[in-house]
Amino acid sequence: MSAEAKELERILKENLITPVFQPIVDLQNGEIFAYEALSRGPQDSCLFRPDKLFTLAEKQNCLWRLDYLCRTQALLQAKNTLGDRKLFVNVDARVLYDKKFHQGSTAKLLKKFSLQSGSIVFEISEKSAITDYESFRSVLENYQCQDYKIAIDDVGAGYSGLNLLAQVSPEFIKIDIGLIKNIDTDPIKKAIVKSLADFSRTANIKTIAEGIERPEELKLLIELGINYGQGFYLGKPMPVLSMLSHNITEEISTIHLKKEEFRMHTRLNMSIGEIATQQTTFPSHTWGTVIIDYLDTMQARSDVVIVDDGKPVGLLSHEIFYRHMATTYGVSLYSKRPVKLLMDDKPLILDYTTSIEEASTQALARSSLSTYDSLIIVRDEKYYGTVTIKKLLEITTKLELNRARHANPLTGLPGNIMIEWELTRYIRDLIPFTAIYIDLDNFKVYNDIYGFESGDTVLVATADLLHNALSLHTTESFLGHIGGDDFIAFIRTEKPETICRAIIHDFDIQAKTFYSNEHQRQKYIIAKNRNGQTEKFPLMSISLAVLDVVDNTNLTTKSLAAKAAAIKKKCKAVSISNFIEETYNPLSEENEEMSSGTIY
Repeated sequence: MSAEAKELERILKENLITPVFQPIVDLQNGEIFAYEALSRGPQDSCLFRPDKLFTLAEKQNCLWRLDYLCRTQALLQAKNTLGDRKLFVNVDARVLYDKKFHQGSTAKLLKKFSLQSGSIVFEISEKSAITDYESFRSVLENYQCQDYKIAIDDVGAGYSGLNLLAQVSPEFIKIDIGLIKNIDTDPIKKAIVKSLADFSRTANIKTIAEGIERPEELKLLIELGINYGQGFYLGKPMPVLSMLSHNITEEISTIHLKKEEFRMHTRLNMSIGEIATQQTTFPSHTWGTVIIDYLDTMQARSDVVIVDDGKPVGLLSHEIFYRHMATTYGVSLYSKRPVKLLMDDKPLILDYTTSIEEASTQALARSSLSTYDSLIIVRDEKYYGTVTIKKLLEITTKLELNRARHANPLTGLPGNIMIEWELTRYIRDLIPFTAIYIDLDNFKVYNDIYGFESGDTVLVATADLLHNALSLHTTESFLGHIGGDDFIAFIRTEKPETICRAIIHDFDIQAKTFYSNEHQRQKYIIAKNRNGQTEKFPLMSISLAVLDVVDNTNLTTKSLAAKAAAIKKKCKAVSISNFIEETYNPLSEENEEMSSGTIY
């Protein structure tokens, strides 16, 4: 027996496998969705690396023993801290055929450690050659029926390709690191991963990107709609189930929020910096021949940004540069002379925070000779990126169409379709949230006395007031205009009491200004009620029905609206601005007893 074989036998007999756990992160909210259990041999052993361990185990015909030991050690270590997260356990495809694997060994371990089969994901590498798909699929279906989940690992790097995905119905696919590395600079990789993401959505499979090592890769993967991420940038394998850095969680949430805001935008209030892309820049002393070589490598027309000491000093228009080169003595004159002789030393330079609307206005105000030149974007006065006119037109067109199609025409806020989309997203993704239904009391009377034009002024002012309050007191929120004097807001983590009090305070101050001096002194309006009888109506106030949704697994838009209507009725029974906050659990049949009302 070789020295390595003896070492393997020692490891198996003395249980010398150490598990480490790498987080798998939700790329929507930055929370840990699961951990992948990885195995290591003894630190000072020649079999420390798992690839050596498993290769030798196969040769020694003890693959099952090693696999079972790795699984046991991982479950033992994770049992007390896994919680409601999932544990991905690597299983060699060949082990699945072993009769010992079929004898409920994993089920017995789970029972011993008080874990559920629904928490376990068997991760099977695509790199393993699978010849008998029918038997393989039968084995997997057996485990899926027991509530185990299946993940296909290394998708895009193995023998089987899409054939494996067509034959098997996994819950997850893990996209190989080879496709993820530098994906932000490789259009072919981006196209492949996008296709995998599109396919997975159609097939109801969740995608996991492996090997994320740079923030640029993370950003692009979120934009492509990849569900989960894993890699050293997010978290390294650790001997315990570690938590994520707050910065990573915040970064993911911010990127995802910006993506959603862009998808759902109804106003041109995005900044130009959000759509800028970075490109290679050159100093002003660069020779023309260097620029020619650079432009020859580009697949599309590209302007060249000239930067000295981090600050943009000019723009070399693609058209103008080649126009000069095409003259009789152009090449001899400029190829070995600095490009500053040809650059526009007064290009349009915009700060990162400039709105897209303002950027469009300034771009179109330029002379006809430079109308199609790229915009240069700076942040803290340093070069940040560029935006082509083509990109600017694409974005502004999309935003305008979105706004026109789905926004309330009066306030510009998202209308009912977008409200429905947003609520569906919260319900679908099980995102905890609070819904605030906002209604103006005695608005109809005001509208009848002062006229529709004045009524519209009130609605627009209310929309602005709500938007400002949410922006000031929340980090993530959605505001929609249901119609008439009804609005709705969704907030994520902030305490709604602070927001509601701020809205009421600001509205009560502003509402008075909509009335004549006489009505302000009287504090009421005399008008006819619905029965045609004359009645004194108080001045406008605002009612807020607040629903803290405890569990949205069984929530529907209809049930939420019905519950809100009941609370709103209580609010409107009070003659002053107020809010009532109630906890709402759709699974509970005793919501009324759970409620805790607050009146202001």
